Amino acid sequence: MFRNILKKFSLLSVLTFSFLVIILPLISIKAANMVINNPLNANTFTELFLRIADWVAGIASTVAVLMVVIGGIQYMVSGGSEEKVKKARQTIQWSLIGLAIILASWGLLQALFDILGITP
Repeated sequence: MFRNILKKFSLLSVLTFSFLVIILPLISIKAANMVINNPLNANTFTELFLRIADWVAGIASTVAVLMVVIGGIQYMVSGGSEEKVKKARQTIQWSLIGLAIILASWGLLQALFDILGITP
């Protein structure tokens, strides 16, 4: 019985604390007539989506190119081992396929925006 009361009290405490952490700064900003600047520099959902897509595509492309380099290094240090050469080739192959998918999806997104007449 004591455990149930303790669990309920803990849950209530966490919810209350969370509520206060979220709401109190907003109340103080509103009371002080402060203005919060937009840190994303995006005024519409389309702009926000494009910024996120740029960021994700950049990171994914970088990782894909890095994996091609890693595959090349694996190939160089394989020492003629049939299994290691096969693994290195697969690494390079799948990295290039991933990079092609990233670039194709980005091109498709741009074409879709052009077709729909969306200007970022």
